[in-house]
Amino acid sequence: MKHLISIILLTIGLIISCNLNDETIYNVFDQVDCTPPILTNIETLDSQTVLFTFNEIIDHQTVSLTCCGNSVRTKMVHNQQLTISLNKPIALAQSQAIEGSVCDIRGNSTYFSISAWAKNEQIPTLLINEFTTKGNETHPDRVELIATSRGNIAGMTLYAGTKDTWTDRIILPDRWVERGTYLVVSFTEGAVHEDLHCSELLTGLGSNNGCLTLAKTPHWNSTILDAVVWGNHSTSTYDGFGSKALKDAVQFLYNQGHWRSNSCNESVDSTNSTATRSICRDSLRDTNSSTDWYICATKAATFGSANCA
Repeated sequence: MKHLISIILLTIGLIISCNLNDETIYNVFDQVDCTPPILTNIETLDSQTVLFTFNEIIDHQTVSLTCCGNSVRTKMVHNQQLTISLNKPIALAQSQAIEGSVCDIRGNSTYFSISAWAKNEQIPTLLINEFTTKGNETHPDRVELIATSRGNIAGMTLYAGTKDTWTDRIILPDRWVERGTYLVVSFTEGAVHEDLHCSELLTGLGSNNGCLTLAKTPHWNSTILDAVVWGNHSTSTYDGFGSKALKDAVQFLYNQGHWRSNSCNESVDSTNSTATRSICRDSLRDTNSSTDWYICATKAATFGSANCA
């Protein structure tokens, strides 16, 4: 009986195959692309133009977009890239929420929801110049930035952590600065004066172990401009960093060339720092290592002016 069934199925298969052209014969074991396209890059080309890059060619007929408080004037697809033109410009230090979906040429679709930040073409050179991590109500956790060239700081972003794993951040406002300008950011609640900027969450910096990262924009793929890593050199967990998040963040900075070592022992030693003994950059040295930094004397923190010994 089993042999009879096999013969019947084989005969049916032969009859079907003989009646089909070669173009309509498919191998069911062929691998078919079932993976949706992935958004790999966002770039704001000017105040009204945003470029999206995907990991594969997308079908221009499937593009669907929504812009909160704005609208898309034109859209153009070229292979893996989608370029859109907005009706209203994005103001400096502001973002445009964009939601959309696209399909690849096989119909696999993906949905995305992003914030496209305004393009700032006059970014100055900033360095992290001084910071404290053991603040109190009178002297909160603070970070000082110094401008070493003139420009507009709009959209530049300082992270407690990195752009991928941060606990707090500040997106700097639309403001022109000259060379030698000091910018002070508070990361905890406390005494505030009119020239002090405040982070979004005011959650504070890691007292003993942590890192700061300065990026060109808030975009996840933004260029990193500066970074610093500190630690007490006595923590025993996660290879001395105290958390997996910080260990991974330092590894990222090391891999990207923004910190010279991925060892906790090569971080800036924070042991003797206090709320008034700040960690200071030495004469604007920038070798991406702990040798660029020192701890000032008690009550010698100089936020908003030149560092002292």
